[in-house]
Amino acid sequence: MKNLILLLLLSPLLCMAQLNYKDLSFLASNKIDKNIEYIKNKGYTFRQERATGDGTKQVYYEKGKLSRTMVVMRILDSQSVVISYVPEDKNNFENIQNEIHTTGFNLKGSTSSDKDVCSSYQSKEYFAKLCEVKFPGASETSYNITFYRKDIH
Repeated sequence: MKNLILLLLLSPLLCMAQLNYKDLSFLASNKIDKNIEYIKNKGYTFRQERATGDGTKQVYYEKGKLSRTMVVMRILDSQSVVISYVPEDKNNFENIQNEIHTTGFNLKGSTSSDKDVCSSYQSKEYFAKLCEVKFPGASETSYNITFYRKDIH
């Protein structure tokens, strides 16, 4: 009985780390300081910050050291953020993909290589790129979603 109660208490925390379409659109539409607080409230912790060659910076957050989920925010300026999200599993990826299909996004194109298959979508407000990645020799497929406001150049 104690294990059941403990499981019920912890189960919301386990699901909290997975982002959904609503989370991605929130992050793409807000300033970085608001996004950092939002990500922390979702259970992610700061991992590192990197400067890139083009003068922007990337801020990495992860659920935990053993978790496969991660959020990377590429900060273009104080108001513009490109979100890269690595979902924990295929189910989380497919849920976001289904939401994109039902919220007015149009398919703009697809690419494939020996490592990945990607589809790009556009709506009135956002761009989204969804990729399934499988490195040669790897047994598992991983997923990546890039999401940002349409007015970012």
